[in-house]
Amino acid sequence: MNTHRLLNNVLPARQGPRASSVASSGTPIAGEEGSVRDIRRTFTSRASRLATVVGFGALLLGSVIVTAVPAAASGIGVYVGYADSTRANAINFPTPWAGSPTTIYEGCAPVSACVFDAGGVRIVNNTSASVTVDAIAVHVANCTFTGWPSAVLPAGWDLIVTQTAPAPTDACAGPAQFDTSDFGLLPNCVQDTVIPVVDVTINGAKTAYPDSGQVLNTGGVDAGGCSGNESTQWTVIGNPPCRGSLLKLAPLSQSHPVLGTATVTATFTNSCDQPLSNVAVSFAATAGPNAGLTGNGVTDAGGQATFTYSSAKVGTDTLHASVTNLVGSIVSTPVTVTWTVSFAPGGGAFVIGDRENTLGHQVTFWGAQWWKVDPMNSGLAPASFKGFERSDASPWCGQTWTTRPGNSPHPPATVPGQMAVIVSSHITKRGPVISGDIVHIVLVRTNPGYGPNPGHRGTGTIIATLC
Repeated sequence: MNTHRLLNNVLPARQGPRASSVASSGTPIAGEEGSVRDIRRTFTSRASRLATVVGFGALLLGSVIVTAVPAAASGIGVYVGYADSTRANAINFPTPWAGSPTTIYEGCAPVSACVFDAGGVRIVNNTSASVTVDAIAVHVANCTFTGWPSAVLPAGWDLIVTQTAPAPTDACAGPAQFDTSDFGLLPNCVQDTVIPVVDVTINGAKTAYPDSGQVLNTGGVDAGGCSGNESTQWTVIGNPPCRGSLLKLAPLSQSHPVLGTATVTATFTNSCDQPLSNVAVSFAATAGPNAGLTGNGVTDAGGQATFTYSSAKVGTDTLHASVTNLVGSIVSTPVTVTWTVSFAPGGGAFVIGDRENTLGHQVTFWGAQWWKVDPMNSGLAPASFKGFERSDASPWCGQTWTTRPGNSPHPPATVPGQMAVIVSSHITKRGPVISGDIVHIVLVRTNPGYGPNPGHRGTGTIIATLC
């Protein structure tokens, strides 16, 4: 789906030569940028003069690159983030990442063998046609990180570029290294005013995007040494860092008749409510009659993914959504779906014999000859039973019921298109009281022709067993 050609790793003339950094011991140490020790990293050539420039001449830098964020090419989204797997935080880690749906990833792989301490750039193609991302170059002070392969980005897809080496160091050596938070004396907890700039070339046209929110350089300080975890969720470039993630599941509650459908919608955004597309979402019923049911979805351009399911069981399900990234999982708050059944209108329930209980079978639940057409394994019912009882407000399997002969109590004037019906295996009459058991509850799709007079039979088809 995508093609690549290696880009020349060229520094613009105004950036000067490459700089490299080493720890005071002379060897870069992965994951130690946040050490409580005062680690001084020196940069060769012009990089060694960066501290002076930052300390006394930041206004000059600002005058060159701090401009209003340019309008992205129509339909193209540009995001920046920071990935820190050394001090793992699932909520802040940029998501999507390697392995996400419809995502081209240009970084260290396999990710299970990588330690990330790096900035990241994400390009989202929200147009209706493929585009070619020719080049991405990230300028942080006098260091330029570039060299990722070009990529053909299909409509709706993401491109993510980040550190390609298995372990991070502080070298200005992209794309292998992309630690955009490390400059000067570390840990540096004083705002350095450096504004990174991301050059994106698409279909031959280059646009410069100032990271005025300082996402790539973690707020202008060494966040790893000053506040701990450096990860920052994908943020639209030019905005302040939106560090965390929000996973919402809605609606909070809903109710449906059994065999209906319920839909829940997960919305995944950063902490500023900017939607994040192409993220895999897992759905699960964790409690209720459908506990164990699972489903999957992928967020769209609005950050939303849906899950729709049906139930032949009565009760209330509890559902969660979750997003899993390289360092952990983000779980939504729970929502509930209640599945209901309706028996006869106005209370009470109709009854059929257990020998008639076959899925798809035509049954008679009301009529003058009920005792003849609704046989049971225990034998025939009393001839005075016409098929209706009103003793149990919420009949269910394992209970019993009682009624009186004929059409007393009176059945409803009409029946709905489908309703729950009792299945009995044993019905007896003692004096004026008729009683029976409840071995099953079935859902019946009713036929026209029912009337409250026993001469107007009530018939239908069994479409589900509820218990």
